Amino acid sequence: MRPRPRPSLGTRLKRLAFVLIVLGSAAGALATLLLSAQVFERLSRADVQVDALFLARRPPSSATLAWQPAPPGADQPDGITLEDIRQAYLLAYSELTYAHGSGDTTGLPGRLGGRALREALAATSPRSGALLLDWEHRATPLGLLDRRTFRLRDELWTLRALPGPDGWAEPVARRETRTVTLERDGGVWRVTDWRVTAVQTPRARAATPLPTGSWRAVTVEEWSDWTREDWAALLRRVRRAGLGPVALTMPAVPTLNTGRALSLGTRLARQQGVAVIVTFSSPLTLENLPSRVTAAVQARGALALRPGPLPDSAPNTARALEILRAAQPLPLITEGAPVRVEVAPLIAGTVTGAPTPGAAFLLPGPPRLPWKQEAYLQAVAALPDQGWIAPGLDALTDPEGQLTPLGRAALGR
Repeated sequence: MRPRPRPSLGTRLKRLAFVLIVLGSAAGALATLLLSAQVFERLSRADVQVDALFLARRPPSSATLAWQPAPPGADQPDGITLEDIRQAYLLAYSELTYAHGSGDTTGLPGRLGGRALREALAATSPRSGALLLDWEHRATPLGLLDRRTFRLRDELWTLRALPGPDGWAEPVARRETRTVTLERDGGVWRVTDWRVTAVQTPRARAATPLPTGSWRAVTVEEWSDWTREDWAALLRRVRRAGLGPVALTMPAVPTLNTGRALSLGTRLARQQGVAVIVTFSSPLTLENLPSRVTAAVQARGALALRPGPLPDSAPNTARALEILRAAQPLPLITEGAPVRVEVAPLIAGTVTGAPTPGAAFLLPGPPRLPWKQEAYLQAVAALPDQGWIAPGLDALTDPEGQLTPLGRAALGR
């Protein structure tokens, strides 16, 4: 056999170039994979931090912390200083919520110091990704210990939950009493010590069923900036038409005016003999419990709280209903049947999208197509004698309080 000819220099160079290209491509692919993993990890961490920040940023509300009467003889600061203390104290809880949810503890020294800071750092390291919430603070100002040290006693609700495979696991809500010390350093108040002195785990109370069969309710939206005159005009129209209760839809982002308007509207409606239902459009979750409790406290004396759609039949939804029933004073109205059998005794009534005995019916708005109007009014007039919630007051009455065709059909007049 003839020996294989030795490859030429050009051939060897081509082979070498091919090998280098293959190795370079493999190295590039590996580098891209590693970089993609790092980018994905950073994006995932950023998403977690954004979610934690969203929970930590609570909307301003007059019911977030309510000062109780101070003990006689206590040395109290002026009103501006007391407001600075209130904001610093609540901001410390916001920093804790963010740190527990995100694992980022760099912001904790903002409003925490001393023993409180050391405990907070220990509780969030290693990263836990836990849910930590607080609401309905009732703080008693115990007074100034010296020119830069202030002490208070606080009764508050806290909720803690650990991450699990299907959402939050083992949620625990309790009513705590804490003694808190704040110190001012460089013009900034910081929590330096807080001690839990008492703990209660209130049980949810069984509900008394509401007579929803007599409801002729009407939904009202965008009322956060209403004055006393605005509320008076609404209540006159409602009473003149024989409607009630009034279902006030909470805005997606409550403001400080929302709390004030809700308290004012509920009080004026009660004086006029018109019941109020506080309603939410977003689904009920453990994370948004504070907003529901805050609204219920602001609307104390209302007929019921409608906390929003129930997302599923998971235990967390049932647990959220149990905590909500225990933590605020209003009966609960759910959309659809309770998520679990054991929660049913806590529910005062239900709202459904179809005429169902014993439930309030969501009355649809009039159709826009003229040729459908007559059939729609006949269907409304043929409804069984049961309660309903109309989409808006203008669909039922004119500005003078006179009934529209839909109002006459729905009320049987």
